[in-house]
Amino acid sequence: MRSLIRFILPLSLAASAGAQTAAEKQLAEARQELEDTRVEYTAMRTALYREINRLDDRAIELGRELRKLETEAERRTSRRAALRRELEGREAEFNYAVGVLNNYGGALLTRMHPAENQLYKERLDEASAKAGAAADDFSEELKHRLEAARLGLERLAAVSGGHRFEGEGLRNGSEAVEGRLLVLGPSVYMSAKDGKFEGVATFASTGTALPTVVGLTGVEDGAITGAIANGEGRLPLDSSMGKAIEVQAAEESIAETIEKGGIVGHAILALGVVAIGLTVFKVLEIARFPVPSRRVINEIIDDLLADRRKEAAERAAKLSGQSGAMVRAGVANFYEKRRILEEALFEKLVAVKPRLERFLPFLGLTAAAAPLMGLLGTVLGIIKTFKAMALYGSGNQKAFTQGISEALITTAEGLVVAIPVLVLHGLMRSLAKGKFSEVESVAISLMNGTTEMEKGGVRPTKPSDDEDHDADPELMPNPA
Repeated sequence: MRSLIRFILPLSLAASAGAQTAAEKQLAEARQELEDTRVEYTAMRTALYREINRLDDRAIELGRELRKLETEAERRTSRRAALRRELEGREAEFNYAVGVLNNYGGALLTRMHPAENQLYKERLDEASAKAGAAADDFSEELKHRLEAARLGLERLAAVSGGHRFEGEGLRNGSEAVEGRLLVLGPSVYMSAKDGKFEGVATFASTGTALPTVVGLTGVEDGAITGAIANGEGRLPLDSSMGKAIEVQAAEESIAETIEKGGIVGHAILALGVVAIGLTVFKVLEIARFPVPSRRVINEIIDDLLADRRKEAAERAAKLSGQSGAMVRAGVANFYEKRRILEEALFEKLVAVKPRLERFLPFLGLTAAAAPLMGLLGTVLGIIKTFKAMALYGSGNQKAFTQGISEALITTAEGLVVAIPVLVLHGLMRSLAKGKFSEVESVAISLMNGTTEMEKGGVRPTKPSDDEDHDADPELMPNPA
C-alpha cells in the first residue's frame, strides 16, 4: 500500500507541476490578452471621445446654422407677408383705378348728349372690349381703361366754346339725315346738308348712335343753319333739358294725324263722310215722306161709307206720294171683294217699304266694314314697321313705337266712323219703321172701313148672280 502511494505520489506531484505550469501559462496569456484589450479599448474610447467631441462641435455648428436659417426663414416669412400685403394693396389700388375708369367710361356716354355718341361711342366700346380681352395683363388693361379718360379730356377740350362736327340725326325721330351739328353746352342743334331741315336734338335715347332732331315751329327759317355756319347767331334754348322739345314734337294737329292714316285711313274717312251724307239725306227723305193725316182718311172713309165715291176719289186725288197712291188704290177697290182690296193695298205697301229703307243697308255695311278696314290699315302699318326693323335694326325703340302708333291710327279711324254710323243706322231704321207703320195704319183704316160698312147692313148695288155667298167672307163683294 505504501509502495503504491510512493509510486502514485511522485506521479501526482509531476502531474500537478505540469498542470500548474500550463495554468500559469494560460494565466499569462489571459493577462496579456486583457492588457491588449485594455489598450485597444483605451484607444477606441479615445477615438470615440474624439468623435463625440467632433460630433458635439458639429451639432453646435449645425445648431448655430439652424438658428441662423430659422432666423432667415422668419425674416423671409415676414418679408413675404409684407410683400403679400403690399401686393394686395397694389391689387386693390389697381382694381379701384380700373373700376373708376370703367365706371367713368360707362357714365361718359350717359353724361354726353346723344348726338355725341357718333363721335365717342364706338371708340369707348372698342377700348372697353380691348380692356376686357387684356384682363390677365394689368398694364395693357390699365392702358385701355385710360382711353376713356383721354376721350373725356378730348371732349372737354372740344366742347369748350362750342363744338361743330359733321354727323347724322333722325329727323323728327324717323328719317336719318346728314348735316352739321353744334354742341353748345347742354343743347345740340343740327342743320341738314341740303339746307331743307334744321332743328334741336333732344335728350331722348333712340337706341342708336343718332339723336332725334325736332324741327321747331316759331323759329325763323335759317336761324339755326346760319348760327352753325357762321359760328354766331340767335338760337332757341330749352331750359327743361329737352322735355319741352319732346312735348312739342309729340303734339300734332288733326290733319297730321289723318295724314298718318295713309290711303286706308283716307278711304275710311271718305266712307264715313258718304255715310253721314246719306244719313242727312235719309232724315230729310223720311221726314218729308207724305202720309195722309187721320182726319183726311176719316173723311175719305165717311164719303165711301155714304156712297159718295166721287167726293172720296177727289179727296184721294189730292194726296201725293206713294201713300196717296195707296189711298187711291184703296178708294178704287173699296167696294170690291175684301181680298182684292187687301191685295191692292199690300201691293202699294210693298213699294213703300223699299223706298223708306233705301241706302240703309249701305249704312250697315259701312258700320261693319270700317273696323275691318282699320284693322287692315293697322296690319299693313305693322308689316311696314317690321320691314324697317329688318333693314335698320331694332335698336331705335322710339321709331319702332312711333311706327306702331301710326299703324293704330287706322283702327281708331275705323272705330270713329263705325260707332256713329252704327248708331245712325239704328236711328234711321227706327225712323223708317215708324214712317212705314204710319202708312200701314192708313191701309188698316181703309180695311176697317169695309168692316164698318158690313156692320151697317148695306147690300151691294150690283151683286153677281153666280156669287157664292157661302164662300169665304173675304171673297164676298162689299155692299154698296
